[in-house]
Amino acid sequence: MKEKKEVQELIRKYISGQCTPTEAHIVESWYAAYLDKHSSSTSYDEEKIKEEVWDEIAKQRPVKVRKFVKWWRVAAAATFIFGSFAIYQFALMPFFASTEQYAQNEDVILPGGNTAILTTSDGKKIELTSSEKGILKRGEGFEIKKTEEGMVVFDVKAGKALSANTYNTIQTPKGGIYQVVLPDGSKAWLNNASSISFPTQFPIDERTVKITGEVYFEVTHDKKRPFRVSTRQQKVEVLGTKFNINAYDDEPLMKTTLVEGSVRVTGGSAVQVLRPGYEMITQKDGDDRVSVADLKSTLAWKEGIFHFERVKLPVLMRQLARWYDIELVYENELPADEFVGDIKRSEDIHKVLEILREGNVATTLEGRKLIVGHKK
Repeated sequence: MKEKKEVQELIRKYISGQCTPTEAHIVESWYAAYLDKHSSSTSYDEEKIKEEVWDEIAKQRPVKVRKFVKWWRVAAAATFIFGSFAIYQFALMPFFASTEQYAQNEDVILPGGNTAILTTSDGKKIELTSSEKGILKRGEGFEIKKTEEGMVVFDVKAGKALSANTYNTIQTPKGGIYQVVLPDGSKAWLNNASSISFPTQFPIDERTVKITGEVYFEVTHDKKRPFRVSTRQQKVEVLGTKFNINAYDDEPLMKTTLVEGSVRVTGGSAVQVLRPGYEMITQKDGDDRVSVADLKSTLAWKEGIFHFERVKLPVLMRQLARWYDIELVYENELPADEFVGDIKRSEDIHKVLEILREGNVATTLEGRKLIVGHKK
């Protein structure tokens, strides 16, 4: 029993990053050996796995590691086994179901895609998904075009002055994403349930847009016209850079994450200039803090995946709800587990739910209502 407690403490230290190089090598060596031994297995016995873990790590005879194993993959597998606080690593779970296995009467909820509505400055609404490629709207001094790649481009003729008070809005529904090229050539990617509003032509002294939801920007450099983004709780000012803003109303916080360049963020109580790889987080009560950003998790949506790095179930479920356009209903107390791993956003929702059910999560899908609770 004492030996098992020592092994469990070793894994806790590994997860928290407190292991010595020798201790870390012990855990990683076991994990590499375990993958080699069970690579062809399609099932697992949790009690048997536990015993193997105790035996192999307690021996403290590291085998040669054939390939680099990221710490979080090992940590995820380890904590899943020991259950001191559960972390489920999706990529390691045995899941072989295909869409053909779903019952024919099961509701099919497909993942989202390129869907958005453009509301022009004169109030005209254009459904961008069904619109043909080419010119969507032509005005005096400007054109709005849909490219072969499906993005919307606002093309303003040089030397033509237009009113800066005429705003256009592009809005994605739940399950929608879209890309737009703004009048100055800057690019914006809209995540699901998001919007961006901007003038047909930016004035000579600034470029200001308003957003809701989540938007990633690649801003064209123009030192004479700072680029400003306004959200409910933050204001961001840049000259030319790449950054992401998450400003969903149903999230407990708002954050601006800098990828390249420099931005100045005005939050609820502070003003901060960010360096690449950092983010400013504003709580709903107005408190601000700056922290190192997890760029892979932040930008995963733009790459077509969900990437979870030790996130709680409600955080995960809110992302799924926005992408699959479903209503969440929580039943009883939710499991306190944390989740690690990747899920392709192109997956059918039933595959995603199967993965969740491998943990302590019980799910029932009724039409577009998903009931989530603790597995009994």
